[in-house]
Amino acid sequence: MAMLIWQAPMRYFSAGDEAAFFSWLQSIFGVVSVRGYGHELHIRLRSKRLSVQSLRELIALYQRYQGNMNELAQFANQANSSWFADTNAYWYSQVFGSTHAA
Repeated sequence: MAMLIWQAPMRYFSAGDEAAFFSWLQSIFGVVSVRGYGHELHIRLRSKRLSVQSLRELIALYQRYQGNMNELAQFANQANSSWFADTNAYWYSQVFGSTHAA
């Protein structure tokens, strides 16, 4: 199993916003569980090999709620490198930094 540890400070603008975050996160295929531990949110995933749709949803969720995008770099692999490690993608520098070799 893979694990994401959300350490970014969470900022919700309403109770509905918070509910939307957790609903969205738990609707992503491959997310097994979500638990809070102190100031961290532990997101357990079935595998590091996520579908294109699941990885795109995580990218969007992390972007929207200002998560630490470089936590997503662990999901890079040969099968998704053509789009996920695309240096022109809006998330590239946030996920991989400026030193990643695509």
